Amino acid sequence: MLDFRILGPLEVTSGSDAIHLGGAKQRSVLALLLLRANEVVSTELLIDELWGNTPPDDAAMALQAHVSRLRKALPEGSSLVVTQAPGYLLRVEPRQLDLERFREGVREGRAALESDVPADAAARLRAALDLWRGRPLADLEGESFAHEATLRLEDEWLDALGARVDADLGLGRHAELVPELRALVRANPLREGFREQLMLALYRSGRQAEALEAYTDTRRQLNDELGLEPGPGLQRLQQRILVQDPALDFRPGAPRGADPPRRRWGALVVVAAAAASAAIVAATVLASEGGGPTTDADAGALLELDAVAGTRGTQIPVGRTPTAVAVGEGAIWLLDADARTVSRFDPDDRTISTFATGATPTDIAVGAGGVWVGNGTRLSAAQFIGPVATSVARIDPTSRTERAEVALPRAGGALSNLVENHLAATDEALWAVAPDFSLVRIDAASSEITAVFRTFPVQAVAAGQAGVWALGTDGTVAHLDSRTGKVRAQTRVPATTVGGIGVGADAAWVTSPSDGTLWRVAARGKPTLGSIEVGAGAADVSVGADHVWVANPLAGTLTQVSIENAAVARTIAVGGVPRSITVAADRVWVTLSSLEVAAVRESEVAGVRPLPATSCEPILYGGEGEPDVLIASDLMLQGGARVLTTQMAQSIAFVLRERGFRAGRHRVAYQSCDDSIATTGLSDPAKCAANARAYAGNPDVLGVVGTFNSSCAVDVIPILNRAAGGGLAMVGPTTSYVGLTRGGPGASAEGLASLYPTGSRNFVRVSPADDTQMAALALTVRRLGHTRVALLDDGEPGYGLALAAGFERVARRVGLRIVMRESWDPQARSYRGLAEAVRRSDAQAVVLSGLLDTNGPQVVRELRAELDPSVDLLGPDGFTPVSLLLERAGGAGRGMYVSLNGHTLERLGPAGKRFVRAFAATQPGADIQPSALYAAQSAEVLLDAIGRSDGTRASVIRELFATRVEGGLLGDFTFDENGDISESPITILRAERPGGSNTIQSFEGARIVRVERPSAALVR
Repeated sequence: MLDFRILGPLEVTSGSDAIHLGGAKQRSVLALLLLRANEVVSTELLIDELWGNTPPDDAAMALQAHVSRLRKALPEGSSLVVTQAPGYLLRVEPRQLDLERFREGVREGRAALESDVPADAAARLRAALDLWRGRPLADLEGESFAHEATLRLEDEWLDALGARVDADLGLGRHAELVPELRALVRANPLREGFREQLMLALYRSGRQAEALEAYTDTRRQLNDELGLEPGPGLQRLQQRILVQDPALDFRPGAPRGADPPRRRWGALVVVAAAAASAAIVAATVLASEGGGPTTDADAGALLELDAVAGTRGTQIPVGRTPTAVAVGEGAIWLLDADARTVSRFDPDDRTISTFATGATPTDIAVGAGGVWVGNGTRLSAAQFIGPVATSVARIDPTSRTERAEVALPRAGGALSNLVENHLAATDEALWAVAPDFSLVRIDAASSEITAVFRTFPVQAVAAGQAGVWALGTDGTVAHLDSRTGKVRAQTRVPATTVGGIGVGADAAWVTSPSDGTLWRVAARGKPTLGSIEVGAGAADVSVGADHVWVANPLAGTLTQVSIENAAVARTIAVGGVPRSITVAADRVWVTLSSLEVAAVRESEVAGVRPLPATSCEPILYGGEGEPDVLIASDLMLQGGARVLTTQMAQSIAFVLRERGFRAGRHRVAYQSCDDSIATTGLSDPAKCAANARAYAGNPDVLGVVGTFNSSCAVDVIPILNRAAGGGLAMVGPTTSYVGLTRGGPGASAEGLASLYPTGSRNFVRVSPADDTQMAALALTVRRLGHTRVALLDDGEPGYGLALAAGFERVARRVGLRIVMRESWDPQARSYRGLAEAVRRSDAQAVVLSGLLDTNGPQVVRELRAELDPSVDLLGPDGFTPVSLLLERAGGAGRGMYVSLNGHTLERLGPAGKRFVRAFAATQPGADIQPSALYAAQSAEVLLDAIGRSDGTRASVIRELFATRVEGGLLGDFTFDENGDISESPITILRAERPGGSNTIQSFEGARIVRVERPSAALVR
């Protein structure tokens, strides 16, 4: 008896023998008949499904030929495949088709479940699910007809899986179900049934807080992505958990009425096709034929070049923000940072297929028999607001289904937010950088971690002919044994910063973005170093037989370096932002984003030219007539900061509406632009630079409010400074890095000069600088009656070290004596020795300059355990949100003083309070954040400068620096010649109670002690 199988690759067996079914079209005919077994399928329908809109002229004859060959291939095929008007019918006996056996098993399992026999139900449903061997018709998914059938069948599989989980819950298996349910929720985020089951399993496992957090995550995701609230079932379950409803408890043999209401296993919501495509289940193909997407919304591409001559080949449109790229298994694989998808490009037939993995993909590598993708998730206990790669998924390159998932270690309190170059594959293993900065080796055969490298904090990894190499955050480079992970050779690149790493035949190559250098680290014997100038902004690097290729996203170029001559061979402008690069044989493959050709759409508002639709929302204008100028905001609108930044953009729009979209004689339109990517949830340097070029290149733009963070401002300011018309004005609402406006601790004169290449200033900020914050902490120490201070930092140049230097500078001026100065190692397991040294120093106060995610809470715990209670602990805003400080430091964090840049809403003047009341009326149910006030004040300042100007960019900048505000939202203030605000309030908090909001910079759970206003003379 023949056995037909479609729940996986199409197979037909007779006993133990597999039957050869012929080519793709012949197999497709059989698949179409099996999907409608024992039904007549018309010739017209078969032709349409096989060839779509382009059937051959002899399609009917071709179909007859395929049917004839199919009859010959199948035993007794003539009696199985019969001609019956108006087409063909395939006769299948009961239980001869795996799909029918699956459906029968599911029916029986559901019946047992309804009869309160969970053990029988679980067994029957498991047996039915075991019939699945992968994606349905996996070998035919390139055929257009298979797409819809696959989605329909996978829905049946998910429904059956949900029923089996119900049965397991009925057997009390709640604890062991939690990991499986988390994976199902991640892969199917819009199915409410799995989320209800996860909440119930967590609750029954004694994890009530996590069950409620699961509901909060659901609500946040639905609000962020679709603007919807959770369904009634989820809302009822949350309420029952809150009141600890006894009916939720597991009771063996309890009637079904004790369980929550029966779930509907359909999708959580039904949305328009465009939204539905963003919520596909794991590995659902989005586009499979025709050379890839070509809609105007696509601003990304895969660029092909000749690896020797450097000549451009094909440029294939793909996605919005393609990032990481890898070659192997007969294809080019790439990630889209904003769409959160993986795409496969076939270089032979030039087709693209795109699928989701169920998580935020962070990096990709191909080798060791699979496609390896980093799974990014947001950690609730992390200060870092973007996805962290907590696991690696192994994807089958043919079926695109997940074959294994390996959790990455997270030891200690330090967490990495780096996602680029953190996967590398060899023939035998995958190497992955973990969230705790370790490097792990995952064996390809067993999918188990076989080695862990912790010699130094790892930033990136690469593999090639010269072996496996690790790049440390401090520039340390190590050649590792490919089986044990032990160091074979080690050196350090003497660069200010390091970016990417690539491996060739006899060396590793490392880029330094800030220095603009490419370093060669020889593999043989004692490592030797040599550098080549390739231009500031050098990032990703890949090595071929004769050349090294470097991508420069800030400059929009590729650099080809001759290995033989150790010199730049050519620099190629690519017309977009090159993000990732890989060399395979004689081809170079580069991912590009922010392409000018596809970026700009038609404006719905006449009068001004719109900014790129790939980064910016539609133009907002509600005034009379047509606008004649445009302003923009540049904020990170994805990731955990979105709650703040969305409100900031809305506050800017509120200011414009209140003014009737007028600035003096000018009519002003507004666009809100995003500088972040979903992969990290943070501002992206390449996107920041691309946005800045768009602002500078649009003559209608007279000013920018932004950015949210200082690192993005470093990329934006110099581009706007060189803009035509005398530069482009920029007002920073929340940027606090000292070096944006002047030299100082952690800010060099050279760096400052590079921000203003014209020699003139175009940037002001309404927020205080970081050194002002540290001055406020020094004043607080004095007010507490202390004079002896221990100063500790996390060793990070960009924050902890720089702020500590600022405190050290001010301390002497206010009469403080620093009795101990030390850095802690964020990767350390214990700080007992450090705490003992602080005790021996007789310090009366300890100032900690660092972050929660650089293990600051562990330092706080061990200091408090060692020191007398009279010793006060103080830290900057790197120790917010306060609730997270208290969650991670426990009781040791209570009483710690934390500074916060700027005003809180409680201490505003009359104008600020009036604004908050009026703006709050437009934000029902939302708490107004101080950052919204600062964005509104930035908009006020910019609009006033435009109103006083003659309409030219240079005039706006002059008026901006001439600003004199009286009774403003932030009080009375001016800007000095550097662009710093004259009014710099710093709020001093005292951490008191846990359980508040974990929103970035939240101080819920703290008491306001006072507001310090350090003088400019104190910090200059």
